[in-house]
Amino acid sequence: MLTTCDVSSPEQAQQILRWYCLRWRIEDWHRVLKSGCNIENSNTKPPRDSNARLPSIWVIAWRIMLLTLLGRECPQLAAEVLFSDLEIQVLIASSKKTEPTPPAGGKPYVGSLNSRGYLGRTKDRPPGHQLMWQGYTCLQMMCAGFALALQSQDGNSYG
Repeated sequence: MLTTCDVSSPEQAQQILRWYCLRWRIEDWHRVLKSGCNIENSNTKPPRDSNARLPSIWVIAWRIMLLTLLGRECPQLAAEVLFSDLEIQVLIASSKKTEPTPPAGGKPYVGSLNSRGYLGRTKDRPPGHQLMWQGYTCLQMMCAGFALALQSQDGNSYG
């Protein structure tokens, strides 16, 4: 492997390798930003003050990556860690299952984000960032509609 860093010990070589392994997370990050969040699309950039929206787009991309990775690595994580109360309500309401109580861990909720494109067979790899951003986009649209419906019923905003 080529590097511009000084490598004069095995420990330094191992550090360079660890840094190189992080490259794939950075590649995933850029893919989520470009393909999932359409950061390069001219429609997402307002003509004035185009940097004003970047932090919110970065947070959305970070959340998509977090949902993907934690859904894989910590399947028993409580859903409240990953989702807001409104998102959990919408995921339960839109679930195809008829069980009256929600599952205990976060994985069933993360899985329901991908229910439209992920088959979940035993030999299937866990869903990736692309399915996650598609599911996340759908979830946010459903949450917006759900909140509007609640607001029109109550006359109050829900957030």
